Amino acid sequence: MINELYECKILRASRTRLLQLIETVDYEILFKIPEGFNNNIIWQIGHCITSQQRHMYMRSGLPMHISEEFMESFKIGSSPGSWQTIPDINEVKHLLIGTVNLLESDLKSGLFVNYEPFNLPIGIHVKNYVEALQAANYHEAEHSGKIFMYLKLLVKE
Repeated sequence: MINELYECKILRASRTRLLQLIETVDYEILFKIPEGFNNNIIWQIGHCITSQQRHMYMRSGLPMHISEEFMESFKIGSSPGSWQTIPDINEVKHLLIGTVNLLESDLKSGLFVNYEPFNLPIGIHVKNYVEALQAANYHEAEHSGKIFMYLKLLVKE
């Protein structure tokens, strides 16, 4: 049986690492797009937050804990080139951990009842919120790898 709170622990560890990165890396680096890519570190982080909210809350028929503007800035297909305004670093930092706190509380209270299944681009069928949480952790690990690769490329410059 899957331990949902352990999955949250993994998510929190990943997000804490990303928060530490935001707080220690120069602001310019966070927004710079490495040559040959179309997104930056902040987009990668905001995309992780947005995807987790969409896959856990929206597909459960529940309100997300992000604004429509935030979601539009970081959903699949978006990029810094499509931003109407530059994302607020403090909002990103707050949402990194705040959304995990809310998720943990919502899991403990049994909030997730209904779920609209969907297919991930990697060929996985997500049937329920537990699978969505596991998929979110995989997704965040994938994007964390990109973030740390971007960091290496950008710090070299």
